[in-house]
Order: sequence, then structure tokens, then C-alpha cells
Amino acid sequence: MALYTSYYARQLALRPETAGEGDTIAGQVEGEKREQKSVLRRTVDLNGSLLEWKEVSRLVDRPMQHIPQLRGTGVSRLHMLPPWAYIHLPASNVASTFASIAPSKTRSSVNASVWTPDGRRCLTATQAGEFCMWGGQTFQFETIIQAHETPIRTIVFTRNGNFLVSGDDAGHVRYWKTNLELVKSTQVHKESVRQVSFSRTDLKFATASDDSTVRVWDFARVTSEHVLAGHGGDVKTVDWHPQSSLLVSGSKDGLVKVWCARSGASVATMHGHKGTITTTKWNEMNGNWILSASRDQTCRIYDIRMQAELATYVGHGTDLTQAAWHPLQEDLFVSGGHDGSMAFWLAGRQTMLDKVPMAHEGSIWTFAWNPSGHVLTTGAADACTKFWCRCRPGDPFFEQQQAAQMEEIGMEGVVEPPRPVAQPIRTPVVHAPQVIPGLGGGPVPPPPPAVKPMIPARGARGAATAVRRVAVPRDAHRAAAVPLGRGRGTHVPPRGGVQKKKRVVRGRRGTAR
Repeated sequence: MALYTSYYARQLALRPETAGEGDTIAGQVEGEKREQKSVLRRTVDLNGSLLEWKEVSRLVDRPMQHIPQLRGTGVSRLHMLPPWAYIHLPASNVASTFASIAPSKTRSSVNASVWTPDGRRCLTATQAGEFCMWGGQTFQFETIIQAHETPIRTIVFTRNGNFLVSGDDAGHVRYWKTNLELVKSTQVHKESVRQVSFSRTDLKFATASDDSTVRVWDFARVTSEHVLAGHGGDVKTVDWHPQSSLLVSGSKDGLVKVWCARSGASVATMHGHKGTITTTKWNEMNGNWILSASRDQTCRIYDIRMQAELATYVGHGTDLTQAAWHPLQEDLFVSGGHDGSMAFWLAGRQTMLDKVPMAHEGSIWTFAWNPSGHVLTTGAADACTKFWCRCRPGDPFFEQQQAAQMEEIGMEGVVEPPRPVAQPIRTPVVHAPQVIPGLGGGPVPPPPPAVKPMIPARGARGAATAVRRVAVPRDAHRAAAVPLGRGRGTHVPPRGGVQKKKRVVRGRRGTAR
């Protein structure tokens, strides 16, 4: 296909060297080159992490058990390891940090995206039927071609990475080489082709369409082998099992069906969703879990061994439009909503790991993980492709990330409404009720202060006895005398303390001394 030249024609017309001899640009001297404004682009390079991993693997025999802990400073970024080194730390592989934004050249919705098998470039498909190629490190624009005459709905590479297959709204499927050279084009459905998925051997592929059917095709001959009919609505998604010949599909009727690609028979039907199924994905790591997203605002995981639901994930508050597993982390997946929000989940927890509330200004239509798992690509209805990377030690807050997004798309002059500021808590003033003369109802006066009784002066000894009688309760003496018992020479008077008898000593003749 020919290159899309109208965009380049507009850009060349604005350059000073393409202007005529008599034309000059305002503020520029004739014959002088205009300086272009340099744009600082964020670079996400995995080579440093790979070298650090090689060093750790060389020093210890089992590097997975001796991974050094990172400190919360910017210097620790130099010691970050690749995503597969943090399999035991799923939160370290959450790609929620904004890296770059790539606006569509024709301001059309981004419907599909995929990374090349080597992970060096990202390819996106738009509503205008175009392919856009972006760099994998600095995310710069590389090329654009007009691939289809109608909106493109899906693009996918074969598992060996030799061919690219795309499907559009007219029901056409086209084969492409890795250099985006067209090989073959054929019509496989009468309605829109929603998704294409390849088998493990790349000899067969399956297509899902709005004609309520799933078809199995031979890749080389482009002939239909089976027509899987059983859904009661448009089939929005299909995915081939990573090891076996099983297919999973989701439809507008809210059912998740599992098919046998060899016989074309239905194997199982999973219920639970109450809305249109937008995504069904096999877990590439274990091959037993099925991830589904629906417009009933939930994500669900089914186990094919039990043919039952394992867990339900609720938290977006809006219709879910897309979901995808992490390529290396078995229990980590990401979901996107109709309001542009993005959330990360763990299969064993029903609470979010992280959420980006305004990742896009429109519905998120596509997710694409880099094969290495360190970069996530999102495409949405706001005509933008965004790239997200892992959180690093010392990364800025969300407000600074949002400012970086505004600077990338040239919205520095847009003033956002100020965020509400917490007001100090004020103690309410309680006014006394008004009193009507003659009717009472006024405030109750406080009780008078307690007055200590006056002790008359009786001398030093009398004053001490009076104070003791006033301060000590009446029954205190009796309670204190009980533990002493009634031994020899002691008695407990009814009132007063413990008193001893006077010992009388008599002489030999009976006289008292």
C-alpha cells in the first residue's frame, strides 16, 4: 500500500526550506535556518536492567533468592532488574507510571495495538484504517500507512513472528510481512471481524465476527474448516489456547463458551455475566484460567478444569471495555473502563493493586504488553496512544505525571479547575436561648462551689484529732482492725482504734509496782 502522504505534505509545506524564493517567514531573516524547538522525551531502556541482572546472576548461584532490596531514592533506579526478577513481587511489575503519549495523526480512535515480537516497536491501528509505527524506547513516530479502507478492529502477529494479520469492519482479513508489505487479502465474514487468534503451530487461526459465529481457518490456503454457531448475539472476542486446541469466545448474550477447534463442538458454557462480553483471554502461563471483562462493570476468572467461576472483581464503577494478562506475571492483569480509567489486579485478591482514574479521556479499546513486561501500551477513543512503564524509586506524584501529559500534547495553556482545599474545622458557636420574662426557661445556673467545714482551734493535739475525725470515714477504724485478729492482750472496741491493756506487774508481797 502507498504511504499516507497528505500528512507529510502538510509538514513539508510548513518548513522554511520548502518556501518559495519570494516567501519569508515572519521573524526570520532570509537565508537563515529556523531553529527547531527541542523536545525532551523520556526513554525507557531495558538494557541497563539486563546488565544488572547479568551481574547479579554471575555473583550468586540462585539470583532469585538473593535479589537486593531497592531504597526509595532516585539512585536506586540504576539497580533495577528486569520484570522476570520480580515474579515474587507482583506490585513491582505494575505499569502505572506515565511514560509518553502519541496522538493519532488523523485524530481517529485507536482500536487495536500490538508489539513486534522483538519488542522494539509498537504498531497501532486506527478508526481511519491506518497503521502507525512507534519506537519502543523513546516512543517516537516512525511511519504510517493506509492499510484498510474501513476501520481496523484487530491486529495480531503469528506466534513465530513472521506475519501480521489484520481484520476490519467490512469482514476482510489481510496478511502482512513484518515490513508492512501486503501479502494477501480475503473476505472471511459478511460482518465486522472483531478479533483474530492463532493456534500454537500457526497453521490455523480463528476469527470472531458480528454475524454471531466463530470460524476456524487454514492459514496457508485461507479456507474455512469449521463454523462455530451457538451464541445468541455478536461475538466480540475469541482466543486460542496456548497449548491445546481449545477456543474461548465471548458474545453480546453474556455467555463465555469453550469450543473444540478440531471437531467444532461446544465443550462448556460459563454463566455469570449480565452484559456484553468484551474480552476473553487465556492465561498464557498456566493455561487453566480464563479472564473475561463485561459491560456489567465486572471482571471474572473461570477455571476450565472445574468449569466454574473462581473470583469476581468489581471496582471500576463503569462498563469494562478491555482486559489483558501480564506476559510474565501469572496472577497479574489490567482492566480498562468506558470512562478511561485503568486498574491493576491480582488473581488472589479482590482489591485493586493500583488505579489510574484518568488514563484516557475516552473509552480504552486496546491493551498491549511489551514481551519483556516492562511497558504497557493503551489505545482509546480520545485518538491517543499512551505508554506506561513500571514505577521506579523516587518517581513523581500523579500531579506531575499529569503535567507531563499536558506538556506532551501541547496543552500547557489549558488551566485546570483548582482542586478543593481542605478548610479548617471551626467550632460552632452555641448561643444561649432567649428567656421570656415571667415564663422561665433560662439556662440552669451552675452549682455553688463546695465549702470545706471550719475546724475550731483546740490546741495542737485537739486540732490533729479533729482533722483525723473529719478526713477518715466512720467505719475505717473497724475495717483496719479486722485483719489484726483477737490475739492475747488485744481487743477491738466498738468505736475507736486498737488499744492495748495496761500490764500490771505485782511484787513478791502482792503490791503493785
